[in-house]
Amino acid sequence: MSRYVYQIQGALENAAGEFKGLRVLVCDVHNFDCVDVPVEVLDNETAKYIQFRLKVTTKPIDIQRLPYGVQNRIRAPLGRWLDQWVLENFHGNHSKPTNTNT
Repeated sequence: MSRYVYQIQGALENAAGEFKGLRVLVCDVHNFDCVDVPVEVLDNETAKYIQFRLKVTTKPIDIQRLPYGVQNRIRAPLGRWLDQWVLENFHGNHSKPTNTNT
């Protein structure tokens, strides 16, 4: 597994204001990229929570200010998805990232 870091930039919404995913900056020693992670990576409850937060505030969502349980439900599946994405895009493994939610 390669070492990389990421930063969640914010939530992605469609024109109707529905939560569609997260925009994430990803980098390792040799690469830097921006990736849009689909909402399907998150469990339904977490996606609904983020959708609710988007509806009740005009400020961008700061993941670090969310309750720790919600942060964990975002970061764990996001990390698994990004592991696969980094392998595919930074290291030439051309298999598609998969949703690891069960």
